Amino acid sequence: QQVVKTITEYNEALQKLKPGDSLVLAKGVWTDAELVFEGKGTKEKPITLTVEELGQTLLTGQSYLRISGEHLIIKGLVFKNGYTPTSEVISFKKDNEHYASYTRLTECVIDNYSNPERREQDYWIGVYGKHNRIDHNHIEGKGNLGVTLAVRINSEEFLNNYHSIDHNYFGPRQMLGSNGGETLRIGTSHHSLSNSNTTVAFNYFDRCSGELEIISNKSCQNTYKNNVFFESRGTLTMRHGNETLVENNIFIGNRVANT
Repeated sequence: QQVVKTITEYNEALQKLKPGDSLVLAKGVWTDAELVFEGKGTKEKPITLTVEELGQTLLTGQSYLRISGEHLIIKGLVFKNGYTPTSEVISFKKDNEHYASYTRLTECVIDNYSNPERREQDYWIGVYGKHNRIDHNHIEGKGNLGVTLAVRINSEEFLNNYHSIDHNYFGPRQMLGSNGGETLRIGTSHHSLSNSNTTVAFNYFDRCSGELEIISNKSCQNTYKNNVFFESRGTLTMRHGNETLVENNIFIGNRVANT
């Protein structure tokens, strides 16, 4: 593994990554870090982007991450004290031609990393590609327009993607006062009759009250199971799509209005 301390060192190390390698961000505050994590690992030997010590590497200011390739792991990044200058904080694509598949995003934090202009739209996590897993992350405090985490099915190649969104903590999201404050959206109206095959399981939605839809299902053959919704003012909505399974979800309203 290689520890890097600057963006220049990071970009140099990125060019030399081989299956099984780890790229490690040094402890400290990384301001305005425009990270592209690109590589081709294998199932047995993924390529990992991680931090020197969990919780001690902060990405601040105008930082963001774009991911491209296969069999990658991103672990332990913390986004705080700023907001993305692009449309997504963490994007499972580098551009419209290069995206990430068989990639895992785990133990990362996005904490109140919101554009102060509430009507300026961005997504915190945009999921493209296929067979990606987003798990054990802590995501809270989105205050501006735009879905917190979206599975973006905006072309044929992202259909039947088999993503897994599991064991995440989705923390409080304040009321936006309009459409566009969903915590999760799987698909879009345009591809709503196509299969996504995304699984959303074992997540904890804590006071996710951005708008009436906590989760907006807009594609087919998705599964929502074993999630807990705590004092979240809204619904798990079958907005569009067919053949969706919803089971064993627990809603704890505690008599809060609109739960």
